[in-house]
Amino acid sequence: MAADIMENEASAKKLSWEAFVKQDVLNFLLGHNLQAVTVDDGAGRKAVIKRNSKGEYIVQITSNEIL
Repeated sequence: MAADIMENEASAKKLSWEAFVKQDVLNFLLGHNLQAVTVDDGAGRKAVIKRNSKGEYIVQITSNEIL
């Protein structure tokens, strides 16, 4: 039971990080007409958003987890 709760909390945090990157960070990139943005939360999660030559936005999200 406790493991399920911890897993759900970790999943919610991961989802909220992805939502933050794909919404707030992407909007910042668009609003400031930038080519790339890198964000790091200091706890092992990092995201990079880049605009390619076709004008498409590429989102890379990585995380390190200690189990």
